[in-house]
Amino acid sequence: MAEGPGGLTDVGAREPADPRPIAAELAHRRDDLTVLMGELSRRAHELTDLRLQIRRHALGVAATVLAVGGVAAGAIALGVWRARRRDTLMARGGRLSAALGRMIDRPERVAVQPTVTHRILASAGSAVAALLIKAVLQRLAADEVAGSVRSRPHSVPSGRGRVDPTSPIVSPGSR
Repeated sequence: MAEGPGGLTDVGAREPADPRPIAAELAHRRDDLTVLMGELSRRAHELTDLRLQIRRHALGVAATVLAVGGVAAGAIALGVWRARRRDTLMARGGRLSAALGRMIDRPERVAVQPTVTHRILASAGSAVAALLIKAVLQRLAADEVAGSVRSRPHSVPSGRGRVDPTSPIVSPGSR
């Protein structure tokens, strides 16, 4: 080997062989690659053709659809069965027993102190409920007294024990 201006050269190298067989081999391989690329393109087109795939694999598609439908139907049936089972008296008793057990184990989670907002809302709700109950009872008492007076048309009121329908309810000993 000798070193020339372009790098290393082999001094004892033979004459290059005839390039025609190499060119023929390259042309043959290029033709093979063209055929293979055409086949690959055809298969890719067939793979993405949904109707063709369904026709070719009808049994598999039908089995898949049936399996998915069966799983969906089974899930619905299981949900209905569990809901019915959960509504039985024994199941409710079991859940009550478990809740009582949790309450006994961790009472601090059950007896939580209400917040200030909750206390205010509870007080306001109680006051409104008391006012409504008082108004309903007064109206009922007034309607009852008016009805009893109307039911005895021939009696003459004596003046004692007369009740004014518009007055609040007062017990006999408090006057």
